[in-house]
Amino acid sequence: MNILTKVAITSVLALVTLQGCATKHYGRQGNLSAYEVDTMTCREINLEMAKVRGFIDHVNKESEFSGKDVLAILGDFGIGNSMEKSAAIESANDRLDALRSLKTKKQCKSSN
Repeated sequence: MNILTKVAITSVLALVTLQGCATKHYGRQGNLSAYEVDTMTCREINLEMAKVRGFIDHVNKESEFSGKDVLAILGDFGIGNSMEKSAAIESANDRLDALRSLKTKKQCKSSN
């Protein structure tokens, strides 16, 4: 093998390795458990809603264009990052909706 072939193979392997790490991961917000529904106070509901909003803000901030996006675009045209963001935001919105419903059910004051 000549030096050019070795460099090309090394470059391709490095790109493939880096691309595997290029998709961003945000995590998910879990569904309200039966225990949470039964025991959360209005204050705790408001605090949890604030935490979920903070999670959404974090995902939106982290999803801004960065060097990882260049690698993701090379690997999968950025679809992985878009799908990850959508799933994270959807899980947060689902939890926020459940918290709003619980807040209404418990007749909490509408401060948020």
